[in-house]
Amino acid sequence: MSTHTIPDSDTLHREILASHERCRQYGVDPLITCNFEQVHLNSEALTLRRKQNKDFLEVATGQLQELYQVIATAGFVASITDNEGYILHTIGDPLILEKLATGNGIPGYRWTEKDVGTSAIGMALASETPIQINDEEHFCKRGYGHTCSASPVFDDEKRFIGIIAISGEASKVHPHTLGMVITAASAIENQIRITKTSKELLLRNNYMNAILESIDSGVMAVDRNGIITQLNSHGKKILKWDEDLEGKPLSTLFGPQNDWKQAMYNGFGYIDREIFIKGTHKEVPLIITAKPIFDSERQVQGIIFVFHEIKRIRRLVNKMAGSQARFTFEDIMGVSLKIQESKKLAILAAAGNSNVLILGETGTGKELFAQAIHNQSKRKHNPFVAINCGAIPRELLESELFGYIEGAFTGAKRGGRPGKLELASGGTVLLDEIGDMPIDMQIKLLRVLQTGEVSRIGQHKPILINFRIIAATHFNLKQEVANRNFREDLFYRLNVLPIIIPPLRERPDDIVLLAKHILNRCCQVLNKPEVSFSSESEQILESYHWPGNVRELENVVERAVNLVNGNVIEPELFGILTLRKNRTAFREHREALLDEVERQTITEIIQEMGFNISRASKVLGITRSTLYKKIKKHNISICRQSV
Repeated sequence: MSTHTIPDSDTLHREILASHERCRQYGVDPLITCNFEQVHLNSEALTLRRKQNKDFLEVATGQLQELYQVIATAGFVASITDNEGYILHTIGDPLILEKLATGNGIPGYRWTEKDVGTSAIGMALASETPIQINDEEHFCKRGYGHTCSASPVFDDEKRFIGIIAISGEASKVHPHTLGMVITAASAIENQIRITKTSKELLLRNNYMNAILESIDSGVMAVDRNGIITQLNSHGKKILKWDEDLEGKPLSTLFGPQNDWKQAMYNGFGYIDREIFIKGTHKEVPLIITAKPIFDSERQVQGIIFVFHEIKRIRRLVNKMAGSQARFTFEDIMGVSLKIQESKKLAILAAAGNSNVLILGETGTGKELFAQAIHNQSKRKHNPFVAINCGAIPRELLESELFGYIEGAFTGAKRGGRPGKLELASGGTVLLDEIGDMPIDMQIKLLRVLQTGEVSRIGQHKPILINFRIIAATHFNLKQEVANRNFREDLFYRLNVLPIIIPPLRERPDDIVLLAKHILNRCCQVLNKPEVSFSSESEQILESYHWPGNVRELENVVERAVNLVNGNVIEPELFGILTLRKNRTAFREHREALLDEVERQTITEIIQEMGFNISRASKVLGITRSTLYKKIKKHNISICRQSV
């Protein structure tokens, strides 16, 4: 039998007879008018039952209240039971309810066939089908003179959850009464499904809101008319908008940029597009991904935008690309007075925000100092971007520094690309070998330092940036300014805090110390056992003039570690000079070795100074006449120029 179908008279009659037989088997007394031993709940247990059936009871009560409005004047009472037959709630005239109380027809009492014999509620419990019985069809006399119509109620998963019933005087029986009860039961089931669906949607919505609020991306929903419908908290922080944006058109943020309209019309979104939006106080650059939302007919109904601050993306890119400073002042080794003075100046520079100019020969560790300054500054958590101005081709240097927009020139990357100055915003830029920067680029760099803005190639809209410049060079920039190879105004912009890194030959006390430090590091990297220098090796290291400075020392020590077979490094493994192993022969050769070192040093300095004897003598710290004597002694060929 269908759960929502009125049973025919023959079927109903058979069901009633079957119920009577069960009642006789249960030992129910047909003459009883009130079962004083009827199972019932105390007030606490009844409260618990109602709580357990809260959803069903709320919906059923509402539906029966509406039904009762139709039958109120007919003297009927509506009841709600759970799936075990316990009455949870009754609706009716107070006088009628008071009369029912004498027969235990009130909340808390159980109405099964075992408790009250054949009744509409008991039969509906047993068969889980709609039932209507009248007058003497009841098994017990307590039901004579009454009619009752009952229908089971099932949840969305077809589980039996309870019964609703309407009872009254037998003279008022009508087949339509059961129809109304069945209709009410069906309405209750539908409402339960709707309520559950609504709760599930609310829960999903709460989950979605929790997800949106927990992610560190800005998320914004826009309807098909371009109206902002939702914006998460992180998105509000990124946009820095004073007013509530929900309910406002997207053009409030995007201005004339219409990429979102194309996504709305053609249904194709985009990924990681750079867009400038109108902030309250300034333009905010964002990286945005747009995802269209479709309905069941594949029509676009809105767009979800996921966006990040571009500086956050740049920090991530810089981190992944290795644009981070690794060295600190603890990595700067040396006990000599000169290196300690340079280190002291660098520590002072790190505490401020002024531009720094690091001067020193190639291989002295200028970038090491630059990284240490950055790592002890307030910018240490932001990018450190090193740019070798001498290694980048002249025609590429501008795009490398300033970036470009799409279509700026032939071969420009689609979507454009930010320059390294822009990527370094918030951090530090090392302009290594700045003495090699072309004059025209010096002018553009000076403009950036003066305005704090950078414009990509092909773009007229400037981008605000904030970084610290550390410049480094092996050139004498003052001389380069005098020779008009370097702009004087840029020199003074950079030369706020000059730091001179001494060459290795001027810090002999540090040579062996550095060599041993490098030796330990190389042994670990190359998985070599503990290795040490012989005394002769240390003497060689100290006496060599090291034109390549610390970088050359690193190469020499690494070479020796690769070649050594035992635990001691001898001089011949350095590859600096070919020496005999015999120590006596080495001592005899020492004077010739020093002469050779002197000859090489003088030759290199004269060449570096462009064969200017006056400048070379100053660099060597000797007089011109002494230099000429040594040139003659070592038979050094020079191109004589007027001095």
